[in-house]
Amino acid sequence: MGIHNNRRSQALLCWAVFAAGLLIQLLAPHLKIENGAFVIPQTLTAGANEIRPAEIVARQRRMQLISALLIVSGALGLAVLYRDILTGRTSRRASESVDGESDFDSTRASAPRHDHKKLNLEKNQTRRKQLQETNTK
Repeated sequence: MGIHNNRRSQALLCWAVFAAGLLIQLLAPHLKIENGAFVIPQTLTAGANEIRPAEIVARQRRMQLISALLIVSGALGLAVLYRDILTGRTSRRASESVDGESDFDSTRASAPRHDHKKLNLEKNQTRRKQLQETNTK
């Protein structure tokens, strides 16, 4: 039970980091570029303070860098956590089952379902009864 909660919390953390990067990208003030130069909006020049274009551009670049790092690290974390699904190992495990039925539960990390064998046994018993009924008719 602890392994599944740990995996779930890791996935939640990766999704949160990824979403934070997207949110920063979405909410960051974007400077327009015209004729190879940054266009500073009137809202930044309206105050009585001195305008420092280098600081404005540096802040914009810093926000872009932070956003990119968060998005990439979140995406890499998700790729590592969901590598079985991305590489197709889940479907191969399901097709490699001995009795033709899958004992791999894709919602669990790596633990097979123990009650699956019981269900297979019940299915086989039902099939045998059906065959016996058709043979006796």
